[in-house]
Amino acid sequence: MSTQRPLQRPLAGLTSCIGLVALLSGTPVLAETTIEGRINGLRCAEGGHVCPLENLDAHLSFELELVLQLPDGQYYFLSNVPRDTKVRHVRKQVRVIGTVVEPYRSISVESLQVEDGDGYREVWSPQAQQQAFEDIYHSGWDATSTVSEPVSERR
Repeated sequence: MSTQRPLQRPLAGLTSCIGLVALLSGTPVLAETTIEGRINGLRCAEGGHVCPLENLDAHLSFELELVLQLPDGQYYFLSNVPRDTKVRHVRKQVRVIGTVVEPYRSISVESLQVEDGDGYREVWSPQAQQQAFEDIYHSGWDATSTVSEPVSERR
């Protein structure tokens, strides 16, 4: 009886180990996608209903977070969108383009678009926010300065 071990591929064990480490490391699943829904309060989304009743409802001050709620009731956190932008567009039909981090039900937003009757228009992106910061930094709060691209949102 022979005690020789069968020949193994040298990288097979290494590949298996790397795959196992990646699986066990808890690395979130990332996927770029486009999702449509409504901006809603987190507690309302958890309860399965849409609220507040209007944009200026005092209820907004009690919501710890505003989320993107899909028609089926699922919701996602918009991790990098400022709260004031979400408040301006609460209850509105929106389209979000970004990277979904599934385990955390979160989206790193590249573009937040609001439906305005003629389709969707972009109201926030990291690039527009950075441009606004740069314009303010270079020109200050001078209302007479010209800005290359207006960064304004309809309320």
